Amino acid sequence: MAKRNEIFPSKYLKVSDLNGKPHVPEIERAPTETLGSGGNAETKTVLYFRCGMKPLPLNMTNWDSVAAIAGDDTDNWPGHRIELYPSTTTLRGSTVDCIRIRAPKAPPAAKVGDAIPF
Repeated sequence: MAKRNEIFPSKYLKVSDLNGKPHVPEIERAPTETLGSGGNAETKTVLYFRCGMKPLPLNMTNWDSVAAIAGDDTDNWPGHRIELYPSTTTLRGSTVDCIRIRAPKAPPAAKVGDAIPF
């Protein structure tokens, strides 16, 4: 039996694409694009990732989260890693699934005597 997402795949990243787990991709580019058409057209920053993950159009909350990590100039965002994680938010009185962004956790500091990886 086919599922809706298999019949109508999305061009953009959706919370279901995360499979309930956080992901830490590297930003490849962050152009401004017009999404939709006619009266529904919106201009958004869209994140493209080096790992081949689907692109992610940013809402204001996620734009601010990336800016807190990489600065407020989108020209400087490529090369930064961000953590995408599934969450929920309230939309028109209902709780809905969403993707949120935070800084990835830093790897643990090396201890004296630990081998340095190459």
